[in-house]
Amino acid sequence: MVEIRTMRATDAVAVARLCLDLGYEATEAEISERFARLTTLADNQVWVAEQDGVAQGWAHCRGAHSLQASPAVEIVGIVVSPSCQGQGIGRRLLSACEAWAWQRGYRAVRLRSNIQRVEAHAFYRHLAYRQQKTSHSFVLDLADRQ
Repeated sequence: MVEIRTMRATDAVAVARLCLDLGYEATEAEISERFARLTTLADNQVWVAEQDGVAQGWAHCRGAHSLQASPAVEIVGIVVSPSCQGQGIGRRLLSACEAWAWQRGYRAVRLRSNIQRVEAHAFYRHLAYRQQKTSHSFVLDLADRQ
């Protein structure tokens, strides 16, 4: 049986492992530090999908406010262990984020997905998410400017 619950600090090892499945390298220490910071911020929630005592997925959502768009909840990251995909865990994680958003008065949920994650796109469409646009992501390492 899968339980969807709020992330705990003790989940850092499993969350770091799952980050690799999402294509991001993160150590247990980095996840612990980031999670500790997130717990101090309003409008952030991290859900964990636990199966038989092991975290097999997680989703991080947060309130997003901007000038150009109505407030919405943004799913910042969601991942399910490849060995557990197809069991409804991703759907349940998204449902937890959606319910959390609704309870806080948000009326939309947004997420971004790498263009190469074709299976994920089909999954989101199946759950009534619609593609809004295609965009590029840019980053600037500020240390390079010093």
